[in-house]
Amino acid sequence: MNKKDELLTNAARIINQEGIQKLTIDYLAKTSKITKGGVLYHFENKANLLLQMNEMVIQKFEDVWDHYKLQLSGASLITRAYALATLDFLKSPETALLPAVFISSLEDAESYKLWQKTSEIWEQRFQSDNGDEKDNLKLRLICDGIWFSILYVSDNALNKQMESLVLEYCHTLEKENI
Repeated sequence: MNKKDELLTNAARIINQEGIQKLTIDYLAKTSKITKGGVLYHFENKANLLLQMNEMVIQKFEDVWDHYKLQLSGASLITRAYALATLDFLKSPETALLPAVFISSLEDAESYKLWQKTSEIWEQRFQSDNGDEKDNLKLRLICDGIWFSILYVSDNALNKQMESLVLEYCHTLEKENI
């Protein structure tokens, strides 16, 4: 991981563990063990840091989502790929950073606009998905619950139950309309 990505990840970690109010350029520099100038080399200000952090996380999630989409066949391809990408994020502690970054978008107008645009694009993807529309929506809502859970619950047994539920539902959707 390059220094810029490390700083973006550290900023997301600060938001996740200590809250958005704790994230400052000075505090990020201190926790990253570099100078404030080192942080400012990569980000002109906190707003730019938040925007780039949101862009990075969206791109990472979309890359995983697209990876699964290419591997799958059958009905509800886009929704199932989204669910599997969500599970990947459930399994890794670093991935709890995605919802923390999403929350940061409420603090920054440009990041908020980015998420609005991203949400519209994602909604178009979901609308183009085949399979039963209601079943696809159910799986999306289950995944939304997982994102909420990632923020507030740290329970391996619950995570395994959620994973099992999503995989079972994905398998059911795959067989629809075949």
